[in-house]
Amino acid sequence: MRRLDRNAARRAPARRSFPARARTVVLVAIVPAIVLCAAGWMWRTGSLGDVAERVRTAAVEASAPLGFRLREVLLVGRERVSRETVLAASALELGSPTLGLDTDLIRARLERNRWIKRARVTARLPDTVFIEIEERRPFAIWQRDGRFRLIDDEGAVITDRALHRYADLPLVVARSEPARARPILQMLGREPDLGRRVRALIEVGGRRWNVRIDNGIDVRLPEAEPAAAWSELAQLDRRHALLARRISAIDLRIPSRVVVTPIRDPDGKEEGR
Repeated sequence: MRRLDRNAARRAPARRSFPARARTVVLVAIVPAIVLCAAGWMWRTGSLGDVAERVRTAAVEASAPLGFRLREVLLVGRERVSRETVLAASALELGSPTLGLDTDLIRARLERNRWIKRARVTARLPDTVFIEIEERRPFAIWQRDGRFRLIDDEGAVITDRALHRYADLPLVVARSEPARARPILQMLGREPDLGRRVRALIEVGGRRWNVRIDNGIDVRLPEAEPAAAWSELAQLDRRHALLARRISAIDLRIPSRVVVTPIRDPDGKEEGR
């Protein structure tokens, strides 16, 4: 099976050769003949039953010797999922009749793969199938009950394997569904300089979130209006380099008030004093 794997450009369908057009003409002549014969049989027997399926099967079988067999799969949109995985998920077989392909069924098979968000499948007669996929984008690592899983920006679980490849993504520690973290992570990204420093998002009581940044400081966001509190923290850091200080936590839960917890030495004294 010749395969073409393209991530951006789409190949324009080539003009059919004369033999291909001839096969199509022959097929167009054969299928109506089969339908007429079946209609005559129905008229004589008065039976509807599985006639439609018999007609379809006969048409597919008649098309195969005329060249309507799968010889080529064109694949577009693949980045992280392997070509072999996509083709295996599609369950396409070299030499199978293209006229009888159920593209909706193939699409459904592809979308059962957790990496594939959406798929589009088109049969290009006489011998080609075009597959276009949209992959899920890794967004965060979700931790619940000691298990770690990669999720996309909609909260859909992608995989729990090879997570070390995504160590740069934020960690979401939550008992609720991971989709709940999406608006918070998007909100944190509205302050780009501060958002890039986020390493973990921790759900507290199913109501609010704590944010851990790259130097280990825990930022306690309020349940109400967390965006305003996060913006205030970003302004304080720009003006006073607050996050560069020797502190362990910043509490933003009280409106218009920032409570800072300094790091203490083993004797219980605040460092730097």
